[in-house]
Amino acid sequence: MGYVFDHYALLYMLEQFPRSIATGPWALFEECCRDNTIISQREAQKSLDNDAVELSSLEWAKKNSGIFKPIGHSENNFLGIMMANKEFDFYENPRLAERRVPEAIPFILCMAKVQGRRYVYRKNTNTDVFNKITKICKSYEIDYIEVEECLLCLKKEHPSEP
Repeated sequence: MGYVFDHYALLYMLEQFPRSIATGPWALFEECCRDNTIISQREAQKSLDNDAVELSSLEWAKKNSGIFKPIGHSENNFLGIMMANKEFDFYENPRLAERRVPEAIPFILCMAKVQGRRYVYRKNTNTDVFNKITKICKSYEIDYIEVEECLLCLKKEHPSEP
């Protein structure tokens, strides 16, 4: 199974996940980033660059820049369908701009759908946007899971890893 992380999930892993206590899950996360089991989208890297507080997070993102992929032709076509269906019109709401809705979400959802990956999120305080995103996922049958659940799945999928 492949996973595509949004920037909140990556930010959680880089700045809030207890690496020194949970070395096994952290090592597995990094291994899965290296072997492309875990990817993200280029726009997520830009958001991460803006939101990361710790220098180590920025250094990690730079060192692991290979996980940040552009969308391909198929994903672009699917994005066009979703845009034609007005799935992301909520981005035009000026109140949402104040809440900083990550620009990568449409791209990440397209990558998840077209590549058969699970969308990995970190639930934040913006419940309204999260509800809109999960509605889109359900509508297009995009599998989505929270970051901790993803770590548990990775452990089951890679039982010999740390």
